[in-house]
Amino acid sequence: MNKAQKILKRIKNYKWLCTFLFFIGAGNAFSQNIIPAIQQQIETYNNNNYQEKIFLHTDKTVYASGEMLWFKAYVTDAASNQFSLLSKIAYVEIINAADKPLMQAKVDIDSGRGSGSIVIPSSIRTGNYVIRAYTNWMKNFDPNFYFQESITIINPVKKPLEEKPDTATRFHIQFFPEGGNLVYGLNNTVAFKITDAYGKGLRGKGWIVDNKNDTSATFETERFGMGTFSFHPLEGNTYHAIIKINDEIISKALPEIYETGWVMHLTQQGDNLSIHVDCNVANENDIFLFEQTKNTVKFARMQTLNNGNTTFTFNESELGEGISQLTVFNKDKQPVCERLFFKRPTHLLPIKLENIQSEYAGRSKVDMDISVNDSSKSNLSLAVYLADSLQPLQNNNLVNYLWLSSDLKGPIESPEFYFQNPDSVIEKASDNLMLTQGWRRFKWEDVLKNIKPSFTFLPEYEGHIISGKLSPKIAGLPVSGIPVSVAVPGKYFKYSNTVSTSSGTFHFNVDKFYGDRELVVQTNKEDSNYNLIIDNPFSETFTQNFIKPVHLTSSLSNEIMLRSIGAQARHIYQPETTQYFSVPPSYDTTAFFGVPERRYYLDAYTRFPTMEEVMNEYVKEVHLRKRDKMFYYRVFNEPKINYFDDDPLVLIDGVPVSDLNKIINIDPLKIKKIDIVTAKFFQGNSQYDGIVSYGTYNGDLNGYTLDPNSLLVEYDGLQLEREFYSPQYETREQKQSSLPDYRNVLYWSPSLHVNPGKQNISFYTSDLPGKYIVVVQGISDSGHIGFATESFNVSSGADTN
Repeated sequence: MNKAQKILKRIKNYKWLCTFLFFIGAGNAFSQNIIPAIQQQIETYNNNNYQEKIFLHTDKTVYASGEMLWFKAYVTDAASNQFSLLSKIAYVEIINAADKPLMQAKVDIDSGRGSGSIVIPSSIRTGNYVIRAYTNWMKNFDPNFYFQESITIINPVKKPLEEKPDTATRFHIQFFPEGGNLVYGLNNTVAFKITDAYGKGLRGKGWIVDNKNDTSATFETERFGMGTFSFHPLEGNTYHAIIKINDEIISKALPEIYETGWVMHLTQQGDNLSIHVDCNVANENDIFLFEQTKNTVKFARMQTLNNGNTTFTFNESELGEGISQLTVFNKDKQPVCERLFFKRPTHLLPIKLENIQSEYAGRSKVDMDISVNDSSKSNLSLAVYLADSLQPLQNNNLVNYLWLSSDLKGPIESPEFYFQNPDSVIEKASDNLMLTQGWRRFKWEDVLKNIKPSFTFLPEYEGHIISGKLSPKIAGLPVSGIPVSVAVPGKYFKYSNTVSTSSGTFHFNVDKFYGDRELVVQTNKEDSNYNLIIDNPFSETFTQNFIKPVHLTSSLSNEIMLRSIGAQARHIYQPETTQYFSVPPSYDTTAFFGVPERRYYLDAYTRFPTMEEVMNEYVKEVHLRKRDKMFYYRVFNEPKINYFDDDPLVLIDGVPVSDLNKIINIDPLKIKKIDIVTAKFFQGNSQYDGIVSYGTYNGDLNGYTLDPNSLLVEYDGLQLEREFYSPQYETREQKQSSLPDYRNVLYWSPSLHVNPGKQNISFYTSDLPGKYIVVVQGISDSGHIGFATESFNVSSGADTN
């Protein structure tokens, strides 16, 4: 059983492995049983809630209308960072501030990776937008798990919408008690965060004041508007915060303060960590500390409270790399305190960019090497883009996303900051980030109550899952168990069938297909009194996005003009670069029934004027009969050397045919081939006594009229791939060509397969001078993540040698 099959089995079985706990004793015997019991529940929950992550490497982040946005999708197992083998389709969208999708694409995912492109239309307004990505399986979880990144689109002829500032949300001020709650009579550590309306940290300072107007604590922001302070609230008092930001005074309420409860505080000295726990809850003795990283419990400890407090000590080496979740449980197995801790990863994929010169002339060759030092094969993506006053350096990459951003709520300001060489400032900022944006991928009540997982969206392990619902046109008709089929007509058609559930829903598992297609959805001929609808395959849940308006100044006019001219020049002089699409070579064009036992190409025979004559004279495996003016078929059962008793499945360009008179009446000159399956065929809940499949010349149902009860739906299949255009300037004539070359993305390659060692990459510079950034990132088969970047300058003069 391979890894993907194990994942599917884990998802499908939903069978909880843990047993019920019984009180088998008192005192220490009972306490010793809590650790394995909670650990079993955590591990069982994680095993039954497989999760994926997705990261998009885009070629840059600022685009002009008419330009191409290129991206590489990495889909990983959230627990291991290895490529996920579960999902075979990714969904990519560009949405605006109102959560309206403006562009959407379905991307073919092969062994956890795929790539695509989006043309920025001329109809879009200048502004900041969000590009997000997810799989169908990820739709079962919080949309905060979707990949999201801000991009800027500039359209010189479409000004941005004027947005009035919302004075009520100019500042966001939040307080986060370490461990979860504030408690009277205990020393509480409180983290805080001050940002503008778009999530950027602000400088500020403040005071915690009681109802007598006495100051109980003071605080001041550190990096990115975050910080912490110590606070000891006294019972009987009330408290609030007074904050000063940019000479403006703001009053803010604190989180609720409880009379009894628990607090925790983590301190670090070198590699040694300690967690001090305090409580003022009666009859509490033994408590338990659990640490888990990436859904794996690393260690569990039990200690006895002394006067309501105790301290756990351990070494940082005992923690897993990345974000660790530290949770304190009481003797009743209830989580009472929790916080996160970030351990910088050290086992990264070592990638180096070598042999890059500091400066090149225009239209000259860049010849460089990529070296990867890993024991397994690596899959990388590479972008080379112009960095100027319009296009900033990209701060998101695979390393900081998979190890940090993907496990925290909300956007992180400057995530690359936390991966620099560590010092006290970075370590303090990392801890503040854990306290202010820390969260977990599950709810403890689901874990501890053994709540059975319920998944609405199935993993697209084999191809498209097309969902919909039927409703009766006449009240009282059943909606359960109604046979429904879907066809994607064409030369290489796709077909699937199923039966509706008790709620009338249905799900088709359809092999991968590409490009803009039509779906034909229908019930059988006895069930024509139903309305059919197809669900939107894209997610309809969104997170709260604070998209900052674009403010362009006249100083950027030259950069904007050059990008606009570059996009127009490409459409004029190289239109094929956007219009040429290719189907992946691995695309399976075989029909769902495989290779037929017999195939008739009708052009190889004398043409008869009617289809009835064709079937009677040539197709010996099918017996044509007529009863009450209605034609029907019986297919020859080759294994038993007789004819089947029941009807075969009859198709034309993949669309099932219930009325054979329509086939018999079609002009046979419109039919190119007839495929015959002479054995009983099973698909889903249906079985057929053979198959008779007709194919027209263009796969367009030429001459065939669909049943009026059929639902015809325009549907986008998987995105067809474009090839990145990179001109060659090998000869003097090419270098002196008068065709303008205003490319600001010199090179893009989403699929570099690098074995341990070096790989050579070459491309040519354009006519645009400036500083160019080389970015390469990727994942090895062993799950190591790497990222490397270099830069070079292009001078204004062209190389004419």
